[in-house]
Amino acid sequence: MDQFTQYGQYGANNFYGGFQQQPDPMMQLQQQKKAEKHSLFVAAAKLGALLLIYEALIYATNYGFYYVLYFIKSGNFTLSFNEVSQYFRNNPESISSSFYSMLGNLSIVLSSMTILMFIAVLAFKVDFKSMLRPEKQHFTGGAKWFTFSMTVNVIVSMIVSIIVRIVSTAGITVPEQDFSMTDNSAGTLIMQFMYVVLIGPVCEELIYRGMIISLLKPYGKGLAVFFSAFIFGFMHGNIPQFVSAFAGGLVFAAIAVKYDSIVPTIVMHILNNTTASINDFAEVLNVDDATTGKIYFSVVIFCAIIGMYFLFVKFSELKPKEEKTFLLTSGERKRAVFLNVVMLVYFGVILLRYIESFISFNS
Repeated sequence: MDQFTQYGQYGANNFYGGFQQQPDPMMQLQQQKKAEKHSLFVAAAKLGALLLIYEALIYATNYGFYYVLYFIKSGNFTLSFNEVSQYFRNNPESISSSFYSMLGNLSIVLSSMTILMFIAVLAFKVDFKSMLRPEKQHFTGGAKWFTFSMTVNVIVSMIVSIIVRIVSTAGITVPEQDFSMTDNSAGTLIMQFMYVVLIGPVCEELIYRGMIISLLKPYGKGLAVFFSAFIFGFMHGNIPQFVSAFAGGLVFAAIAVKYDSIVPTIVMHILNNTTASINDFAEVLNVDDATTGKIYFSVVIFCAIIGMYFLFVKFSELKPKEEKTFLLTSGERKRAVFLNVVMLVYFGVILLRYIESFISFNS
């Protein structure tokens, strides 16, 4: 073989060998898309598992609260829940007051949330430390955007109220939660303030903004905002609150993403719940209805004026700006979360709550 033929044969072998080793771009794209889908599946499964764990913790600590209260009230210890139930049926005043209701809610939510956070961080490796870092702009931003979120809440609540009224004329009762206080005492006021104004908002922001957004934001800010709002509304267990909480949740989640922090939304949530509790607090403090009405409507009108400004001038600032492109479309990513088997189990559990509530209110 002459030198030319030898080099030609070597070049041909090198060319074809190199050609065969080059990856197929389409196959490579499909593999990357598959990897992205798998990664989103894992994140959604983690989220579904954590939400189910939270539901289980709420259920378990609810029973635990009754056992502890039974021990405090009766001075006896028992493992029989029938005995505990019988005691409270015979002594309804021990559990029916707003004080014990709020104390129960406070204890159950705080203990469940604390355990959940440990599980999320230690077992599921959810990292949302960056979303807890407070900065001055977070507090001012929360106070500023509160007016907008309250305006949205008022508008949506009015629409929901009208629809509920129309449905009720057909003889159908739409279930709603009632947090109004039945006894006017200092202890009740303190429990109401601790649960509704302080602990409740912090716990809900940690779970429904901090945890959910941290898990889903790597797969799209818009995706994280949507599911944070949807799950926050859905977990309320009744249609009126689902609609208003979903609408408000979109604003809260967008702001959490905008600031990359839940500190502004904690501020907003506290201000929102404080405003909503004005009538309850005034009743306990024996403030007359006329004065209470003036205070409440003054706050609402003030917030509405500023909120309308944000609605028409600043609203575009809340639109999440994606920092990277994704191989999966927005619809594919939403379906990947919605149809995740663990998330479907969670949705089924909460849906049963809707059905049970609707049946009990209309039976």
